[in-house]
Amino acid sequence: MQTIESQKAMPLKKTLGVLIGFPVIATLISLLLLNRTLLTDLGVDFSNTFRIIVIGWYIAQLFILSKILRSEGWSWQDIGYSLNTRKTMYSVLGYLVFTVGLLVLIDYTLANSVVDSEKLKSIVGLSPVDTTGRIIFIVLAFVAGISEEFVYRGFAINALIANKVNKWIAVVMASVPFFFQHGIKAYQLTWGTWYFAWGVVFGCLFLLLKNLNVNIVIHWLVILSAMVAILQAVK
Repeated sequence: MQTIESQKAMPLKKTLGVLIGFPVIATLISLLLLNRTLLTDLGVDFSNTFRIIVIGWYIAQLFILSKILRSEGWSWQDIGYSLNTRKTMYSVLGYLVFTVGLLVLIDYTLANSVVDSEKLKSIVGLSPVDTTGRIIFIVLAFVAGISEEFVYRGFAINALIANKVNKWIAVVMASVPFFFQHGIKAYQLTWGTWYFAWGVVFGCLFLLLKNLNVNIVIHWLVILSAMVAILQAVK
């Protein structure tokens, strides 16, 4: 991997296209939360269908990003992903083993415990409530952790620094589109502060470690914690 400063500058048009265009599309998708009947009128479960749409958008981001990197002679290694194919496969396998174990633990606990229905109502907006929902959520966490780290840390920070932006300012700048990436939910003060703060933390961690590997693992755990939240309803 080259030093960030020595990399070929990423064209400003493409940098802004990612840092503005990606969050705009994510925000438009999140508007479905305000008009759920667009999906429920089709006879589908809103939460699961919405998460599948979000998964599709995360995969699309990775595809678009790969095209941009290739067009400018950048590689995944240049934005901080250092694992080879074999280690990547081990990482995916490790994720699957961990999350399947987590899924079994949650399902078993819920099936063999008394659940506080009132507390459950306050949690369901965040945590999937059935096995199908949790499986979809596991896939969502996987692609979200990778996509957001590649886009808003690896690409964003490297592209800004390669264009002569101070590295610490680049961290803050990259945290802004990361904030908007989370759609209308980010406009709530508590959630907005949470997303921006994590953007800064992940950005600083990326600069210190100079790769995305640890970031991705921590990001996975942060997202998966939402799935575990349903256990709060167990008496």
